[in-house]
Amino acid sequence: MAKPLDILVVSDLWPPHFVGGYELGAADVCKRLTARGHRVTVLTSTFGVPGPCREGNVHRVLSETVQGWPDGLGELLRESVGSLKGLRRARAFLSNARFDLVYLFNPLGLTASFVQELGETGRPVVAYVSDNWAAAWPACDRLLARWFKPRMALPATREIALVLLRQAWRRLGVLTRRPDDLPIRHMQFVSRYIHDITVARWPELATREIIPWGIDVGRFRIRERRADELTEWLVVGQVVEHKGVQTVIEAVQRLRASGHPVRVTFHGTDATPFARELKERVARQRCDEYVRFGGPVPREQLPDVYDRGGLLVFASMWEEPFSITVLEAFAAGIPVLSTVTGGTPEIVRERETATTFRAGDAGHLAARFEDLVQSPGQALRMAAHARAIVEHHLQIEAMVDRVEAHLIAVTEGLGSDRIEPFAPGPHPWEAADEAAPALAWPASAS
Repeated sequence: MAKPLDILVVSDLWPPHFVGGYELGAADVCKRLTARGHRVTVLTSTFGVPGPCREGNVHRVLSETVQGWPDGLGELLRESVGSLKGLRRARAFLSNARFDLVYLFNPLGLTASFVQELGETGRPVVAYVSDNWAAAWPACDRLLARWFKPRMALPATREIALVLLRQAWRRLGVLTRRPDDLPIRHMQFVSRYIHDITVARWPELATREIIPWGIDVGRFRIRERRADELTEWLVVGQVVEHKGVQTVIEAVQRLRASGHPVRVTFHGTDATPFARELKERVARQRCDEYVRFGGPVPREQLPDVYDRGGLLVFASMWEEPFSITVLEAFAAGIPVLSTVTGGTPEIVRERETATTFRAGDAGHLAARFEDLVQSPGQALRMAAHARAIVEHHLQIEAMVDRVEAHLIAVTEGLGSDRIEPFAPGPHPWEAADEAAPALAWPASAS
């Protein structure tokens, strides 16, 4: 084995305080890198805790703007002061830390200037790119976006004050002076889709790999669903508009009006203003007998949530990178009804692993469900096929094998003096000459 690495992991959020799936995936990867003998130190924000603190190898010192974007000038100033304090804590940490490379998971809500400072530490920076932040750089810096947001005509004195404040925050390093500079030469991509949109913006990467998420299949109980269970819909993820939750509710209402006893349960963060308004509307319309909100679920209880569901509905309307929720549903053997935005069609394939519908189209979702209940045997065969693909190709240990190999190669000098050739091809499960897994339930199914 190569010499163990000292890895500095940087992410805007870190469990047990999280919003979406990538933070959990990142923690899974780091746990396994540690088990393989590498030393992993995490630098993250104070999200979810009262103030800066250290929890073992996790240093919560940065400021972030992930939820609730400051808009008024007073709020913006307070956020900027908090960001400056976080930057100073992070700089002090970096000046004393010992590490071979930086492994950046997600800078969403962190400042572009801090990410740029990571590139100036003298160590290589490798980014695991699990959404469009690199392609849309520096859009991840929401503080920068707010300071330069177009505003209605301001009095001359306020306009001058705004210009002076921007200059001051730039001098202090809170706002970047180089918004078009992303000093990261090594990237790992969660999907071909994310690879393609990122490389279109940053074609001169020294090294790049496509490494989809992997999951621990052993956490999930696999069982065959009965045909009558398909009316028990399950939605797992944040209750936010871009996840298509309104599309799901409208489709359920349509189906019930035509005689299908469909019920849906949402599991995920539902404390946002949007979610509160949605729950109030459901209650006013007296839909709460068949539209239920289960709230966020501790991760260790997720296998039970999937086990109780009859059909996973994944209605996302944004360009999903490569959904962990879909992989978990596949692992649990639950049939899936899904949109195919972004990187989703790399794993969700019509009549092979799932049934698909147009994003934002409740009528099409309802119609595809009716197609599904006409041939429940096909739904179960697709679910078995999907489970086999995850078992064979998308296990967490196989993912970490590839992550580890790339990190070691970068520390040993790969890409230090030239751009390494890379030609993205099909995923192993997409290869035309691969024998398809049997469309039947494993002998272990119960």
